[in-house]
Amino acid sequence: MNSGKCTPKNMRLERRKGVLLMNKSEATILGIIYIGMGSSWYQDTEETEVAFQCAKICKADWGHLFKFKRKQKFGVNIFDISKTNKGWYANDRGVFDQETDKPLPHKKTIFVIV
Repeated sequence: MNSGKCTPKNMRLERRKGVLLMNKSEATILGIIYIGMGSSWYQDTEETEVAFQCAKICKADWGHLFKFKRKQKFGVNIFDISKTNKGWYANDRGVFDQETDKPLPHKKTIFVIV
C-alpha cells in the first residue's frame, strides 16, 4: 500500500481486514494504479491532476521494488467516488463503496508519462 503521502489533510486512512479504507470529504475522482502486490492511489476533483499525482506517487512508493524509466508510462484507472457517503475501499477484486459494498463505476483509464 502507499505510504500516505497522497492523503490530503481532510482525509483519514484506515486498514481493516487487509483492505484499504478511505473516508471521503470533498474528492469526487479516484485514480488507482495496481502494481505487483499492491497499489498506489490519489483522489481529488480533477481527472488529469489525479492521474499525474497517482503516477508520481506510484513511482515514489514502488521505486525500491521496480525499476522505472525516467519517463515511464502509467495506466491510471479512474473511478467515480462522488456518490459514496462513507468512503471507499479497494482490494484485489476492485474498488467498492464502503457503506453498501457495491463496486464503484470505472470511468476510464488515463495513460500518463512521468
